Amino acid sequence: MSGSEKTEDRILLSVIEMSHARTLARNTAFLLVATIFTNLAAFVWNVYLARYLGTAGFGILSTALALTGIFSILADLGIGTYITREIARNPGGAGELVAAGLGNRIILSCIVFVLILLFPLIGLYSGTAAAVIVFIAGYMLLTSFSSFFNSIFQGFQRMEYQTVWNILNSLFILVGVIAVVWLGGSVVQVAVAYLIAAALSLVYSATTFTRRFFTPGLSFSRDMIREALPFGITSVFSLIYFWIDSVMLSLMKGDVSVGLYNAPYRLLTVITSLYGVYLTAVFPVMSRFHLESEDSLRFTYMRSLKYLIIIAVPLIFTVFTLAGPLIELIFSAKYLESVPALRVLIIATAFMFINGVSSSLLGSTNRQITVSRITGVAALFNVTLNLALIPRFDFMGASAATVMTEALMTLLFLRTVRDLGFGPAWRDLHVAWRILLPAAASIILLLLPLSILIRIPLALVAYIAGILLTGALDSVDRAVVRSIIRGQR
Repeated sequence: MSGSEKTEDRILLSVIEMSHARTLARNTAFLLVATIFTNLAAFVWNVYLARYLGTAGFGILSTALALTGIFSILADLGIGTYITREIARNPGGAGELVAAGLGNRIILSCIVFVLILLFPLIGLYSGTAAAVIVFIAGYMLLTSFSSFFNSIFQGFQRMEYQTVWNILNSLFILVGVIAVVWLGGSVVQVAVAYLIAAALSLVYSATTFTRRFFTPGLSFSRDMIREALPFGITSVFSLIYFWIDSVMLSLMKGDVSVGLYNAPYRLLTVITSLYGVYLTAVFPVMSRFHLESEDSLRFTYMRSLKYLIIIAVPLIFTVFTLAGPLIELIFSAKYLESVPALRVLIIATAFMFINGVSSSLLGSTNRQITVSRITGVAALFNVTLNLALIPRFDFMGASAATVMTEALMTLLFLRTVRDLGFGPAWRDLHVAWRILLPAAASIILLLLPLSILIRIPLALVAYIAGILLTGALDSVDRAVVRSIIRGQR
């Protein structure tokens, strides 16, 4: 055994003996259950709405979600992420943090709602679009309060409460959407259903918190806003980048283009939510390791990169190869124009996985300002690309801008992480062929003239077998799995 392998084993033992690996696995499992349910529910209601509302109606709803999504982050300004990190480091100080965070959230939410109302008032949106924006704004703000309580649950590493909230929220929206469609309602009634679902979900979050933890006070803290602001700026830039393409498409090309773009984008959102599950669970662990053990922090980051890439590769290959059948199966033949956009957008997934875990590492080590700078550069780059590409290439231009922006962020994040001494180094790339070779073999199976429901499971089994045969999962990975399994018994 080499010196580096011995070092990794020692780090592994410290991680496992402190039970963080088992806690991380438990919380990831809870969130994965919620994510699977919420994605299935979101998948059903988005497909249902895309077919029922048509490209124009679906475009109006997508525009409202995009516009209010950008502004809703101003109601948080990074307070949720800041509270998660601080509670993970010092649970005893939760009372003051929660009181100040709640007071700040109420004030900021009132300001944000007024700002959103300005869009219909100045005539930028009118009629049906204006009504949808107002109701969706209410939905977004109520959801932001639920997210505040979820950030506290995350800090205490009690993800089961967040899991239940995710399931209930998705269930309420699904039932509301089905009811509206069954009754023959309009896109405005769909927006009202979203608002009612958010109100019911918030009741659960607030009730659960007061019963399981404590009754929160109410205060205001400028210091908290100042400390959390870098996280907030990062979120603002991220959401601008995430939603601005839909808003720009609506203004430059109309609701049909937004609908055609958002069909594949919804699939991308479902896929990237898988890595979001892991990042939510690993962030408090990284935050604590920053104080306890730099070696454990480095180990967690490097292994996280590896595991997320192993997951990303088959997803990308499968969706890219079967983009046409997937779009037609899910959204109907009316959305076949979206197939090239899906093939372009899915490439961004690999970059997103790397960027997510790198951002979590930097945020956990008090380098949130660095993350803000990188996401700020990315947001400006993305807006510039959209301005240049959308007028000429429509939603395909927006798709290309997304991929190029994610690639730029990956270069900036990896350079920053390497400068801090966390890797990855060139020697870590030897594992790449152990992942790409099984992925290439699975593509052959995806191209067979069989039903899509047969090809996908067959290719997945071949990929998993290849990963095991090539040794992509080494002795350290297997030891982690054994420890987690023992801890779950």
